[in-house]
Amino acid sequence: MKKLLLLFLVVFLGSFSSQAKEIVARVVFENRTDERLTSGEFFIIELNKTIQINSEEDFNITLPEKGKYRFSFISTKFDVYTYYPAKISQKNNQITIRLQEKGKAFQYSKEKNSYSFSMKNVKAKSNQPYFIFNGINNTPIDFENFKEKYGVGMRTENCVIDPFTLKETIQHNKAIVKYLNEKFGDQWIEDLPAQPFGIK
Repeated sequence: MKKLLLLFLVVFLGSFSSQAKEIVARVVFENRTDERLTSGEFFIIELNKTIQINSEEDFNITLPEKGKYRFSFISTKFDVYTYYPAKISQKNNQITIRLQEKGKAFQYSKEKNSYSFSMKNVKAKSNQPYFIFNGINNTPIDFENFKEKYGVGMRTENCVIDPFTLKETIQHNKAIVKYLNEKFGDQWIEDLPAQPFGIK
């Protein structure tokens, strides 16, 4: 009887410990367009698993244990950016899928597995290129003279910045620097009224 009880206890504890290792992660959507998501594919690369998605409803996924995972999402209607913690754990378990308009300046290349920036798309999106500043500035920056002389303005965005937006902002501002250098050399730097985020 004792052996039977001991065996039951071992099986129960073994089963409990294997279940305790599993991590439930939350996938949330952030749609920055007027279009609704109707189809897409969510990938868990390490598990070689694909989940078909047909709405923007948040959902849970179960992972075998805490640790490093890579996730991606593909939809033909949107430019898609996926960001998540370096290590998934019980406390750090949110995966965010951002949907943006197709043809934005900052784009993901599946072939190169990297982001690239297109100055052409910036100009198509607005009449004039601009530096991005993040944060609340109690002393407004006067960019008018710079804008008139070099054709580059400024735009202020939210002070709360997530990892993807940080990367996007730095890439954007670096592309504007490249554009100015190619057109004016480096003389424009002396006339810059404030230091754009991510630019040394």
